[in-house]
This record gives sequence, C-alpha cells and structure tokens, in this order.
Amino acid sequence: MRKHMSASKPQQQGVALIIVLLVVAIVAVVAMSLSERLQTSVLRTANLQQAEQGHWYWVSAETIVRDLLQTELVEDDFTAHVQQEWALQSSSGQRYPVEGGDIQGVIKDQHSCFNVNSLRLPEDQQGLLERRKTQFRMLLMAVLEDGDQYTIDTIVDSTVDWLDEDQNLVSSYGAEDADYESREFPYRAGNTYLAEYSELRLIRGVTPQIYQVMKPYLCMWPNNAKWTLNPNTLPENRPELLYAATLGAMTVDDAQSFLNSRPEEGYESTENLRNDSAMSRAESNQIRPEFGGNVRPDATVVSQLGGALDDLSVKSQYFEVTAQINFGDLTLRGRSFLLIGEEQTRVLYRSIGD
Repeated sequence: MRKHMSASKPQQQGVALIIVLLVVAIVAVVAMSLSERLQTSVLRTANLQQAEQGHWYWVSAETIVRDLLQTELVEDDFTAHVQQEWALQSSSGQRYPVEGGDIQGVIKDQHSCFNVNSLRLPEDQQGLLERRKTQFRMLLMAVLEDGDQYTIDTIVDSTVDWLDEDQNLVSSYGAEDADYESREFPYRAGNTYLAEYSELRLIRGVTPQIYQVMKPYLCMWPNNAKWTLNPNTLPENRPELLYAATLGAMTVDDAQSFLNSRPEEGYESTENLRNDSAMSRAESNQIRPEFGGNVRPDATVVSQLGGALDDLSVKSQYFEVTAQINFGDLTLRGRSFLLIGEEQTRVLYRSIGD
C-alpha cells in the first residue's frame, strides 16, 4: 500500500506541473491578445485624434482664406486678378507651420475654367445650351490632341444627357440609363448636377487618359448652370479656354499672345477688358463655331449663339480651396468650394481626398 502511494505521488506532481504550464500558456496567450488589442486601440485612438485635429486645421485654413478673399474682393468690387494677395499666397507654394505639422494650400478661381454644369439648362434656353455645347466641344478639340470627332461628340452629348432630368437622348451620340445599365458593372445616369471631378469618368466616351487631360480645364459650380470666364485669373498655359469661350473669334495663338501681354494686375473692369485691342479684334471677328456631327452650321444656328465676348468678365465669386494638412503621421487633403458675397461667404461644398 505504501509502495503504491509513493509511486503515484510523482505522477500527481507531474500532472500538476503540466496543468500549471497549461495555465501559464493560456494566461500568456490571453495577455498577448490583450496587449495587441490595446496597441490597436491606442493606434486607432491616436489616428482618430490626428484626423480630428487635421480636420480642424483644414477648417481653420478655410476660414482664413474666406476672410482674405472677401476682404480683397469687396475692396475691388469683386474684380479678381493674379496680383491680389490670395493669388500670390496660393502660387508661392509656402508651407505654414502649425503645432505638430504644417499646412499648404492652393486657391483656384472657378471663373478660370469651364463649368461643366452649365450644360444643364432648361428647354426654354436651348439657344444658350447650344452655345455651351459648342464651347465645350471646341475646348475638347483644342486640348485632346488625339481626340477624334466621334469621341468628342460622344463626350459632349453624353455629358448633356448625364446632366438633364429626362431619359431622352439629345442625339445619337448621347447616352442614358439603357447605355450604362448594359455594361459589365451597370449603373444609371446621374440626371443632376455634377459634384465631383471623378463623376466625369462615368460618362460615356471619357477614358482615364481623356479624363486626366481635360480635368485641369474644368470645374463644377455646385447646383449652378451659370458660367463666366475671367481672363485676369486665367493661367497662361490655358489659352484653349479663351479660344472656346470666344467661339473661335480668338484663335489659340491669339489667346496665348493676349495672356502673355495682359497687365500684371489685370483689367479694372469688364469694359476695360473689352476695350483691349486684342479683345476688340475678337469682337469684330466672325465667330467660328464647331458643331460636330449633329448640327449643320447654317446662318440661323450661328446667329443664335451670341457674341464672342458674351461670357467674359473680370469679376469672380466662386473659388475652390485645396488644402494639404500634415499632422503627425497623417496627411489630409481637403477641398472647399466657396461663394464669396459682399456681406458673408458660404461654403457650398467640402470633400476629403484627391
């Protein structure tokens, strides 16, 4: 009996040791799991804090820009030019230090690009719609070196169909729900105003390559079909916009010469702009619209398009602010679309990312 008890005692001790080792192993696994979760939670909290701080830096920068734009534009009766402080600060590329990082921003006058939403017009403004379609077509013809006539007509009319409210094709070049629903990954036409540049990639005829070329020339005024082009703030490397806006009365070369020789502080008024010799010649020239494959350019259609300088103005109210905030390990890019008024400014749209 004693021998049996003495023999089982080492076995019991061995079992107890194994149990202790198992408990230690389980505790270690649990501890490691808790540690990983704690580290993940700490990182998540830190990222959220950085994102929150980056957001408020963005809003703060936006507020400063709003005040600067309103002050300068109200003082100059909303005449905008590239020698104003907002434009000089934007073009400087300067980074402004803040606690924990820095802010860099670009301010773009939305009157120095073509408002794609101006192609959304009611039926009682068909003459103006034809003018906008012609301007859009001529802009694409000027900037798309390899763009053929069919592709350009497809983009123009499909954009009109994307913006309008109905399901009726404006021409055989257009596209509505039936065209997009038949794709591998189906979707429907927007039938409303564009809000983001990336939406253009959904429109029939717009390839990634075409999108990258045309994007710098375009803008989207939120829920607004109006458009004027400000030659004071038009970049020197965008003469195609002036060519399209004047319906060919000013050639691309003439537009480039005008942009190179305009006064540094621009023109004080739209009247002074029209009195410029280059503009006077353009106004007296016959417009040379490009109608594409849809319309026969007879005298009646041409007469409905209006004058060469109808869409030019030195006043600007719509601006886009693109801010990049570097804070800790975070890089935040945000865009704000501003409407500058005499009494107050409004943020019409905000988006995060590229």
